Amino acid sequence: MGKKLYSDEELLNRLQEFASELGRPPSQNEMNESGPHAAKTYADRFGSWNEALKTADLETGTNEPNGRPATPKADLLADLKSVAEIAGEAPSERIYRDHGKYSVKTYCKRFGRWNSALRAAGLEPNVELNLSEETLITALQEFAEELGRPPTTDEMDQDGPYTTGPYKRAFGNWNQALRRAGLEIYYARDVSEDTLVSELKRLSDELGHIPRKEEMRDQGKWSGSVYQKRFGSWNEALTAAGFEPNTRWRIPREDLLTELRELAGELGHPPTTSEMLEHGKYTTQPYWRVFGSWRTALQAADPDYLENYRQSDTETIPFGSNWPQIREEIIGRDNESCLRCGMDRETHRDQFGRDLPVHHRIPRRRFYNDPDRSIDDPNVPSNLLTLCIPCHRCLERLPVQPIIG
Repeated sequence: MGKKLYSDEELLNRLQEFASELGRPPSQNEMNESGPHAAKTYADRFGSWNEALKTADLETGTNEPNGRPATPKADLLADLKSVAEIAGEAPSERIYRDHGKYSVKTYCKRFGRWNSALRAAGLEPNVELNLSEETLITALQEFAEELGRPPTTDEMDQDGPYTTGPYKRAFGNWNQALRRAGLEIYYARDVSEDTLVSELKRLSDELGHIPRKEEMRDQGKWSGSVYQKRFGSWNEALTAAGFEPNTRWRIPREDLLTELRELAGELGHPPTTSEMLEHGKYTTQPYWRVFGSWRTALQAADPDYLENYRQSDTETIPFGSNWPQIREEIIGRDNESCLRCGMDRETHRDQFGRDLPVHHRIPRRRFYNDPDRSIDDPNVPSNLLTLCIPCHRCLERLPVQPIIG
């Protein structure tokens, strides 16, 4: 056997440094997501993840997959009820991800499925269980049309009209859902490591810096999760490409809170996770790593934030019928450019990795909450403006919105 790339001492030192940054021993998921090496690297070298922790003089939990004691069911149910009070209804998996203290996977593992956890908490099962196949397929096709390509599971869970959960329940798996929708399927398992590394280097040249995992998801040919599965962790993929490992997990706690407060001041309300992803300096991942949940981060930034926190429009309020076509017509009407600064569509895609936003002068939620209005009413041309992401952020802070004749 050839010489090991890293000695046992080097691996243990890096594990201890990572634990010091987090302020506690990392879980396997945290190590895979942001650590210097994959958890499997430690398990293979030291026999198991817990043995690696012990060898590094770090505290271990039980034999739970993440190395920590199992959370009591009473605590899980109490937090689920708390999120239900915030949401005003039984939370969907996506809403709980934004507000909850624990992971959705923990609930599914402990109770069998998400709706079983809701029942155990005395809540009505989520309506997503009863979505028809036709509704799911139509929503998937419209979201793919909006993106200009088939969505990944990460994109669907984060920004789609529904999470991937009901699709997997209805069709068995995500690829089967794509097939039923007539969308192309990419088999990343057939791609060589050399090809993945070449794409990583290409994106680095295009961006002018080492890509972050979310940049690979938004602008690369394959998502960051593909690299994580193939190389063990995102940082090991970067190492394979000859790059220095990403250090975004080292963002100081106070820097995260400062950015959250500044964004809240600009928006006029505590930001949702979607707003942080679109407008913030950081993604939501470092907040999850440092605070455990978005709700805890909001509370840490300002105790009053949670009371004033509102649900994201994209999660709770539909865009109305035929939105992809209307959106395209508005972008065409505005010469495929931001009406405020003039940035064209191609430049915007190159710079931000996504299409130009179409802004509603009068927010959709005002129409949605009015029993005398239709969900299609906010989509009239005079209410819609094509903007770039920075200008969109600025206009959302204005008390009076500009009008297009």
